[in-house]
Amino acid sequence: MERKYSFFKTAFCLIAAILFVSASFAQQKAEPKEQKAKYVFLFIGDGMGFAHVGLTEAYLAHKKGVIGSEPLQFTQFPVLGMATTFSKSNIITCSSAAATALASGIKTNNNTVGVYPDSIPVYQISYKLKDLGYKIGIMTSVTIDHATPAGFYGHNIKRNNYYELAMELPESGFDFFGGGGFQGATDKDSQKAAQKEKDIYSKVAEFGYTVAYGLDEFNAKKASSKKMILLQKKENKDKILPYVIGRKSDDLTLAQVVSSAIDYLYTPDGKGFFIMAEGGKIDWAAHVNDPAGTIMETIDMDNAVKVAYEFYKQHPDETLIVITADHETGGLSLGKKSGYRYYPEVLDKAMQHYTKEEISAENYMTREVLDTLSDKARIGWSTRSHTGIYVPVFAVGAGSQLFAGRIDNTDIPKNIIKAMGAVVPYTDHYYKRKAVFDKESPITENDIVFLGNSLTEGGNWVSYFPDVEAKLQKKGGGIRNRGIVGDTFGGIDARLDQILPGHPKTIFFMSGANDVSHNLTADSIANGIMGVVRRIKAESPKTKVYLQSLLPINESFKRYRLLTGKTAMFSEINAKLEAMCKQEKVTFINLYPLFLTNGPADLALPADQQVLNPKITRDGLHVTKEGYKIWQEAIRKYVK
Repeated sequence: MERKYSFFKTAFCLIAAILFVSASFAQQKAEPKEQKAKYVFLFIGDGMGFAHVGLTEAYLAHKKGVIGSEPLQFTQFPVLGMATTFSKSNIITCSSAAATALASGIKTNNNTVGVYPDSIPVYQISYKLKDLGYKIGIMTSVTIDHATPAGFYGHNIKRNNYYELAMELPESGFDFFGGGGFQGATDKDSQKAAQKEKDIYSKVAEFGYTVAYGLDEFNAKKASSKKMILLQKKENKDKILPYVIGRKSDDLTLAQVVSSAIDYLYTPDGKGFFIMAEGGKIDWAAHVNDPAGTIMETIDMDNAVKVAYEFYKQHPDETLIVITADHETGGLSLGKKSGYRYYPEVLDKAMQHYTKEEISAENYMTREVLDTLSDKARIGWSTRSHTGIYVPVFAVGAGSQLFAGRIDNTDIPKNIIKAMGAVVPYTDHYYKRKAVFDKESPITENDIVFLGNSLTEGGNWVSYFPDVEAKLQKKGGGIRNRGIVGDTFGGIDARLDQILPGHPKTIFFMSGANDVSHNLTADSIANGIMGVVRRIKAESPKTKVYLQSLLPINESFKRYRLLTGKTAMFSEINAKLEAMCKQEKVTFINLYPLFLTNGPADLALPADQQVLNPKITRDGLHVTKEGYKIWQEAIRKYVK
């Protein structure tokens, strides 16, 4: 009996062990491996709404002899979403405002490209990723200075300033451009056109770009080039890529451009790449309400997606492909009038007719609007312009789940950054303020500069010291606020080139709070701040530098999670800075005690109990007008 029990006990333990191991294995297997996108493709079907996709798939089904929908490559991707497209100024966006949103995550006004509504340049995802070491490719089936591609490298208050946008392209330093050339090289005046073309191509060469006209030249030149621009045959170099319906066998296609970009940008041991590819003529076909052209151009972009998908199959854990549109064009519907009818055979005849005609980029958009063809096929259009409805989003690969459901077009670049796990060092506000400073008159030796983070930006320093401001203005100078919300000592150091060449009279410098939130040690923060001070002294020795202490914080407001438990660090950093300033012979202004709940008396408390006076703060970090009055009086004797 005991043996029997022993047998069952042993068997039970063995089964339990097997189940435990199996469960552990299953649990390990079930835990998904974290995927980060190293290679990213963003396809933009210009003007491509849900109906454009549906019409194309219905036509493909007709070609197979069935009623229904024959899927394109990208509609088979596992993630489906929809994106709103309104601009800052209009519910119905233009292409340039939409391109700006897709490139930067910023809403702007219609007919502007790559700028905020106040005309300050945005900092696009392409630049962010380039700065992080990724290779960048921008391509399109239209001209590469047109609205959508320009949205990823250009900045202009008028999207039709093609020449200015073309001249800005080489300054981007991006690795690969491809498409129909430069619309900015054309002009009604032949003399001006010749000069513009010379200017653009000279600048392209000056910035180290190799231009290849067609695939043969590309293959011959790619190995020896540092940066590449791939255009079509030289005689057509500044024209859009030919429409599918008028294409000849040796014409360059978007699929070939994408394939060439992958060939040029991919290296097994590289950081990775970001490719934006636009199917630009879907929109142009829809503008003239041409259903046949719309279908063919949508298929053409899908062929380019297929090239990216083949790359994805080789690198499934590291590749992300996203397909969307900038807006919908035409108000397209599959069905018109009553009767549930659709006659795709009408489109067959039209396509046969097109291939016999001389269809070119020049005459396509000027042809008679094709109302008759749409009527016969029972395809509806509500406009020859854009509409304000949602556009589709399809995605596959690493991080693709971020694109599911209802999103806005500004979410797309932000989610791409998330999918890549890319850490962009500075905020959009940082780059906007930096761009504002670039537009201002340069710093001079008659200026007093307040340099720092949000605490500095929030101060109205001119109004605090009007007599000093008036005195400086007589000499052509003034009090300059160079604070930026969220800035760190590293960010401040990165923008000193905007300040030090002018050798300002005085700099009041404060930094550190944001560095604390980034989990740096007190030593590294103090050393980083003093590194900025030393650079100021070295590059502008006549500038008087005042290093201001960190202000205390008050965690009871519970507004800044990343500062939780770090109250004592502020006192510790200040002590280190004060000691370093003595060694460096720099004036240290200790504001810290003045902002404590009971003033300097609180210095007797343990450091973690020394907190910002709740009466002069609304969030536990920033100070109110009353706080700035304390600050103003504390530094008054130094501001002169």
